[in-house]
Amino acid sequence: MAQPDKKQEALTKLVDELMKDQPSRQLVKQLTSELGITYSVDPLTQMNTVLQSMNSVVLRSNRRRDLER
Repeated sequence: MAQPDKKQEALTKLVDELMKDQPSRQLVKQLTSELGITYSVDPLTQMNTVLQSMNSVVLRSNRRRDLER
């Protein structure tokens, strides 16, 4: 699995792709596979899964930053 910063970049790229009118199914499959996220053919389900994953990455990053202070 990708490191936190790389994972966040990949998640952002995935969200950007999913927001397109015609997202590339191949790119979405590739990115979800790299990130260890379940792929779904339903765009709403896929976006929900990706946003939940992104939320957990951001929350972990913020917690780590708070602990370092």
